Amino acid sequence: MLSKLIEFSARNKFLVMICVAAALAVAIWSIQHISLDAIPDLSDSQVIVYSQWDKSPNIMEDQVTHPIVSSLLGVPGVKAIRGFSDVGVSYIYVIFKDGTDIASDRSQLSEYLNKVLPHLPKGVKTQLGPDATGVGWVFQYALVDKSGKHDLQQLRSFQDQHLRDALAHVPGVAEVASIGGYGTQSTVSGVSDLDGQCDVVVGTVIMRFGENALNVINRVKAKLQDVKKSLPDGVEIKITYDRSQLIERAIANLRHQLIEEMLVVSLVILLFLWHFPSAFIPIVTIPIAVILSFIPMLGMKLTSNIMSLAGIAISMGVLVDGAIVQMENVYKHLERWEVGGRKEDPQEICLKALKEVGPAVFFSLLVIAVSFFPIFTLVDQEGRLFKPLAWSKTFSMAIAAILAVTFNPALRMWLLRFKTKYYSESKHPISRVLFRVYNPVCRFVLTYPKHVIATAVALFLATIPVYLKLGSEFMPPLWEGDILYMPVTTPDISVPGAMKLLQTEDKIIKSFPEVESVWGKAGRIDSSTDPAPLSMMETTILLKPESQWSGHISHEELINQLDGALQIPGSTNAWTMPIKNRIDMQSTGIRTPIGIKIFGHDIKTIERIGIQVEKIVKDIPGTRNVYAERTGLGPSMLRDENGLLAGYVYVDVAGRDIGSYVDEAKKAVDENLQLPQGYQLLWSGQYENMLRVRDRLKVVLPLTILIIAFLLYMNTKSMVQTGIVLLSVPFSLIGAVWLLWALGYNVSLAVWVGMIALMGLDAETGVLLLLFMELSYKEAKARNQMNTDRQLKEAIIQGAVRRLRPKLMTVAAAFVGLLPIMWSMGAGSDVMKRIAAPMVGGLITSFLLGLLVYPAIYYLWKSKFELKGKLKD
Repeated sequence: MLSKLIEFSARNKFLVMICVAAALAVAIWSIQHISLDAIPDLSDSQVIVYSQWDKSPNIMEDQVTHPIVSSLLGVPGVKAIRGFSDVGVSYIYVIFKDGTDIASDRSQLSEYLNKVLPHLPKGVKTQLGPDATGVGWVFQYALVDKSGKHDLQQLRSFQDQHLRDALAHVPGVAEVASIGGYGTQSTVSGVSDLDGQCDVVVGTVIMRFGENALNVINRVKAKLQDVKKSLPDGVEIKITYDRSQLIERAIANLRHQLIEEMLVVSLVILLFLWHFPSAFIPIVTIPIAVILSFIPMLGMKLTSNIMSLAGIAISMGVLVDGAIVQMENVYKHLERWEVGGRKEDPQEICLKALKEVGPAVFFSLLVIAVSFFPIFTLVDQEGRLFKPLAWSKTFSMAIAAILAVTFNPALRMWLLRFKTKYYSESKHPISRVLFRVYNPVCRFVLTYPKHVIATAVALFLATIPVYLKLGSEFMPPLWEGDILYMPVTTPDISVPGAMKLLQTEDKIIKSFPEVESVWGKAGRIDSSTDPAPLSMMETTILLKPESQWSGHISHEELINQLDGALQIPGSTNAWTMPIKNRIDMQSTGIRTPIGIKIFGHDIKTIERIGIQVEKIVKDIPGTRNVYAERTGLGPSMLRDENGLLAGYVYVDVAGRDIGSYVDEAKKAVDENLQLPQGYQLLWSGQYENMLRVRDRLKVVLPLTILIIAFLLYMNTKSMVQTGIVLLSVPFSLIGAVWLLWALGYNVSLAVWVGMIALMGLDAETGVLLLLFMELSYKEAKARNQMNTDRQLKEAIIQGAVRRLRPKLMTVAAAFVGLLPIMWSMGAGSDVMKRIAAPMVGGLITSFLLGLLVYPAIYYLWKSKFELKGKLKD
């Protein structure tokens, strides 16, 4: 069927080109209408139940929070319920499993809530929160009066009565929450500070669930421009947080990388083919495949973000593998045609060459595309993060596979009208070098095949201890360009005390030359999306561009310097980033990399256990800061998780991987802590996510190999050839592991995604290495030149050595295409490098060992099994 499609496309070249041109027009329209974002929306479907009653936390927990939580535990699709009881307020966050719809979730929850509301005490006011979460905090601004004409109460009144209403009507905005100044309510929700100078009124724009952040922010900015005319005299608006800056930096960085990849891959193709008409086809195929992939992306309602563009970026070098192999094979046949006196129809020669390798090329590209299907089995945060990458990579590779059997043959036939000279392989400058180096090596391999195979096995075994030494983590940090500082202090702190501490911290932070501005808050904004008590500070640190930083320090070094300067008695530090914090707080309730949740029935016992855990964990190497929640002398916030009282121990880790840290910390806690009956510990935060991913990968990775094996067998119809191709997987792991070790990278989900992508590349590399040896073997057999051991070896050498250039070209294109990712420094590069690193290292060893081991295995297979007893010495 594929051969017929290739022939149809070759004979109807103008029809195919018109179809491609039409598709490109649709794709350009899709690019103009696709939404932009920094990262995919990682937030869970969440509904907030908010209650008010002027009572203490204990009474709120017993008579409001716990009864509501207990009644909602049976709601279908609920993953977790977290309740918070504070003075006069109760917050209940109901988190639903993947695949649920927020509208139906809210409707379903309302039905269950109506059953319990009549049984609550008189005076309790309960309502559903906005269709938004803390992840929707996309934009924040401060009202600054440098003239001194307006006091805080006037500024707060203007914010609440004018500015908040104007912004709340912007499409996509769920609510606009205020903090600072003096609100109209009887109690002060919280206090805020700007640059350590004074209290300030701040508005937080909260986006509706599922909206596009960039579009919403742009609409908010436009509205702010309109209302500037109505600002009180001397008052100006200062932006304290703007997520659109990260979005624009991330997209610009990925766009730059894509352009770089296109250029370097094109240069590699031109250099290796050394024939412009042949090189033109794969060079043109790159942008066409990339542009066309935006059509299904828009159809799937994917946003153009770091992860979706990363899928295209990591596949850039292999998009043209099919075109490379096809055009090189056409060139080889036309070269023989020219040497033979140009007797046959060149179009028939070209068509024969295309059909000869077309099916194998299509299947090799399809294997790369399909090998990513197991990524679609990921769930929760990791699924939402990597599925856009898997979709975009699958789309681009599938489109490249289709182009390989339609557009490429059509374009190659059209280019035959341009007369050109075809030179023999021996005259190609790169081929001459490759032959001179690889020919004696290949002959040595065929002389000592068992020794070569044994050496490769020894190298793989030597890699296992190196892999076991690698650290582990859930995900590398996605550097957002801004820092969120989250210290916690004693729960009985007063409002003036919180304000003084906040200003002290902000002054210290603002003194750093890398810092542009500092906005901090203690307590909560006027929104049900924020349950923070007064003892919990949140300080958003906007940084200057790195080109303006003093010295050459890393992000982690800057945080360590800030942490060292902020060792204030009575305050315990924690460091994260704005988006990351909102996502972590929603998914696990823990804002630090590691959290230890203590469940039980008595809050004092939970507090005592937490303090014991804090003392034990404090001495574990890698602990930067640790804090166990206290109840203090007065009333303080109480936590209720799935119907049980809970207390948290926050652990901020630096200079060590999460996996080994938790292993050591758990062992220390188990040895030194005796839990009372009815109480339990849960290690949460990133560690909880890491365990979930580890368990799923135990299923996903074998599934990946099975899918690849099935497709290979469909192509080769040979279990032996399928097994030989799959040998490239352990070969590639050698380079992948050693490069990860050299770079100091931990094993994370990003690394495993790179490993899965590498498996697809391995299969393609193996298919091509085997393809040319098999073609050479069949040609020799057809000429009746497969009677002696020497003839078998010469046929293998012909296929391995004489066709080395196209194989090296495909690997070089993939390898060089990944290099711009490895040297990138912009937004999103931390995650991208972890995906690309195993692919870069694995490609090198997979190809080099393939050149050595494949001929040896192929020779043993043919001589000892298929041709056993038929060859003469």
